[in-house]
Amino acid sequence: MEINLNEGESLFSSGKILEAEQLFIALIEKGLNRKEAYNNLGAIAFQRNDAKSAIDYFTRSLEIDPFYKDAIINYTDLLSTLDQVQLAIPLLEKIIQNDPTDREITNILEEILSVNKNLSKVAVICTPGFESFLGDIVAFLKTRYEVKVCYSTNVQELETIITWSDIVWLEWANELTIVLTNHPGNILKDKHVICRLHSYEAFEGFARKINWKNIGDLIFVARHIRDIVIQQVPDISKLVNNIHIIPNGIDLAKFSLKDIVRGKNIAFVGSLNSRKGPMLLLHAFRELVIKDNEYQLFIAGAVQDPRYHFYFSQMMQEMDLERNIKFDGWINDINSWLEDKQYIVCASVLEGHPVGLMEAMAKGLKPLIHNFVGARGIYPEKYIWNTISDFVKMTTEDSFDPAEYRRFIETNYILENQLDCIDKIIQRTCNERIAVSLSADRVPAELSK
Repeated sequence: MEINLNEGESLFSSGKILEAEQLFIALIEKGLNRKEAYNNLGAIAFQRNDAKSAIDYFTRSLEIDPFYKDAIINYTDLLSTLDQVQLAIPLLEKIIQNDPTDREITNILEEILSVNKNLSKVAVICTPGFESFLGDIVAFLKTRYEVKVCYSTNVQELETIITWSDIVWLEWANELTIVLTNHPGNILKDKHVICRLHSYEAFEGFARKINWKNIGDLIFVARHIRDIVIQQVPDISKLVNNIHIIPNGIDLAKFSLKDIVRGKNIAFVGSLNSRKGPMLLLHAFRELVIKDNEYQLFIAGAVQDPRYHFYFSQMMQEMDLERNIKFDGWINDINSWLEDKQYIVCASVLEGHPVGLMEAMAKGLKPLIHNFVGARGIYPEKYIWNTISDFVKMTTEDSFDPAEYRRFIETNYILENQLDCIDKIIQRTCNERIAVSLSADRVPAELSK
């Protein structure tokens, strides 16, 4: 019997909900009208007050087509009933960017924004070219606050956005943070400042130059990085009111777990520089190829130090590795690039909380992690190698469980956990500012007579 979408929608309209639901499920199983069927199943779940299922169905529909208007409107209505309508703002903005003439969506967005016009103002500031870790965070903050970003070192631009803001987010504790926290006009006065320190900043002498008294919350991505900075600024905990450890988070929706058939393709994600241990990577891989010359190493990232370009070119010839190593350069779609890889290798001497490694694990790749400073505080012992022979053994041993590697990320380092921690910091700050404002507005009892 042939089934079609219109038949299911007719059943739904006439009140035959169960029959309609079964028909929409059948369409999905046949791969037909999937985005429409998921949207309709979401509407059915919404009607039943099953918000969890409704959210799941609308999300599935929008994963197929992020611009599917019916699903976005339905999802917005659902979020409104949950008092979470601001979560729909990025979706509505995406529709308007795609079609600025869509008045229906524009009106919905304007209504939401008018209701939320008194939201706290958050300025996100970052050195241009360093904003790669901010995408998910900024998108999330926009669902709850009024947010402006400034990826610039232009003093006038920075002063303008800081003056506008209530809260300032400084990404990276680097030269820009040094300038702003030591500004002669005390530009950060009366602003609550949140600074996030990753890892490289801890080794460039920045920590001793930052005026930490102007930082309200300091976020480290890993405990060992915090400990290294404390060695440089022993009284930092007295200078900064609140210090946090918030690991990077991975959006699992962006990295689908596939049925990985064990192969011999190894991924390396990151630019080649001294921090990433390129010489160790090359020599460890050579030993693996000596044992089995079918292994391939794929490198996603630039060669930042020209010395390594010349070194790799020479040594790949000397060690007969030219057929086994491929440089793919900067990759925009890392999920697709990882599709034909089975392993992710890290040869670093020290990392903060490496995102590329975790993204690959979320995809199901087996981690081969050199025992960099801080590694044991992040990963289980079984994912870590000390010597080159350990690396070869770990790569070729029988243990290979893609679901386990993804589950480790899901259990420990998902994006939702990171965003929740960040939101709690900002919410606390907003509550404190409101309390101060209310206190200032009160008239002392003896003066009111």
